[in-house]
Amino acid sequence: MSSSSNDELAEINGIKPKVTLKDGEEREVKSLTSSSVYKVKRTWDHYYCTCPAWRNQGGFPVNARTCKHLKELLGDAYEIARLKLKNPDGPAPTSSKANKPASKGARTPSKRKRGQDDDDEDEDEEDEDEDEDGQPAKKTRTQPARKKKSDDDDDSGPTAYKAAPELLLANKWDIEKGPDPTGWLISEKLDGVRTYYDGKQMYSRLGNPFTPPKWFLDKLPKDVTLDGELFSGRGKFQDTISIVKTVNSPHWRDITFQVFDIPSKGNEPFEKRIKHLERLFGEEGPYESDKVKVVEHIAAKSREHVLEELKKVETLGGEGLMLRKPGSRYEGRRSATLLKVKTFYDAEAIVTGHNEGHGRNVGVCGALLCKMESGKAFKVGSGLNDKQRKNPPKVGTIITYRFQELTRDGVPRFPTFVGEAVDKDEPKDAEVPEHRKPGQA
Repeated sequence: MSSSSNDELAEINGIKPKVTLKDGEEREVKSLTSSSVYKVKRTWDHYYCTCPAWRNQGGFPVNARTCKHLKELLGDAYEIARLKLKNPDGPAPTSSKANKPASKGARTPSKRKRGQDDDDEDEDEEDEDEDEDGQPAKKTRTQPARKKKSDDDDDSGPTAYKAAPELLLANKWDIEKGPDPTGWLISEKLDGVRTYYDGKQMYSRLGNPFTPPKWFLDKLPKDVTLDGELFSGRGKFQDTISIVKTVNSPHWRDITFQVFDIPSKGNEPFEKRIKHLERLFGEEGPYESDKVKVVEHIAAKSREHVLEELKKVETLGGEGLMLRKPGSRYEGRRSATLLKVKTFYDAEAIVTGHNEGHGRNVGVCGALLCKMESGKAFKVGSGLNDKQRKNPPKVGTIITYRFQELTRDGVPRFPTFVGEAVDKDEPKDAEVPEHRKPGQA
């Protein structure tokens, strides 16, 4: 937001926040009922809080959520006005004074497990194919047992989501030993948010609903299902993920739906499916639009051709490539007919602590808390085996981790544990080319 005059959150219906936060600014807020401390941050047209109450509102768009910590920091009246502005058709917001603890006999909505809610601002920036522990994404999920409701959970919202769609997921292509790609179809691996359209609404890979404006959905046919990515540009993953979880946000104008498959015609060969998409959304097609694009594919001439295309895309700030086997059908599972090609970087960091595990990792290490050579902190949860989780690298240990790119905050995105760097005594950051850094595309 360039100035308060252009900042729609600076004042709403004559009501100003008690504390003004600029885009990207953070504040720590103490719990009113415990010793916990939570982080409140503003991102464009919404605020988020790391407390359980905010995080468990998976049924609400992120710019239409609140909690008692936001109400305490920004003011009750301001929060009521903000939620009404952002989600006028949603449930009426209430004052924090009305949020009384539930009686002992009251039943509370069950919550989804951590790692299964891709509406979590901090945790959902995961690889399209992995959960937070680096395991293959699960197609089904069960509700966890109810746990005791804490005072910081009293603002929990609905958990409106559907069963996770059965999407075609990619394997990794080994640049040296992978199958000969000659004749396979190459496309850019977009740095967006995987999206399934069921003919009515858009859903995330985990089944959480996205909330695009009606004008956006009106540009799509109602008699097909589509697989693609919501995308705002190379190197703008974090911007994209912030926008697509909002409602009534003007930033949706910066989003396009990049379609790369049509599951409702999944029994037809891939080339035929692409031609059908081009007839729908291409030039002079019935759904031609600057907001819906069919991802371009070219035929691979050789392994060297694929590597040349990879270098070209990465130089432009792209994430990598996808390879699609010619004549392949659409399979709602991980398949060798779809391969992803990316360049990775290795670096060293020092372990500063351990995060407690969740789900299947309860009682063991869930992630290593680490610090880069630059001093920036981050977590490494993927790549640890069961033995390492039970006996993780000690604080002070130098580890090697692998990642594909940096976030706009300069920390590794999707880092994976490689091993202990027994020959190193201090952390060392990777040398990432400028064109591979966010915002440089």
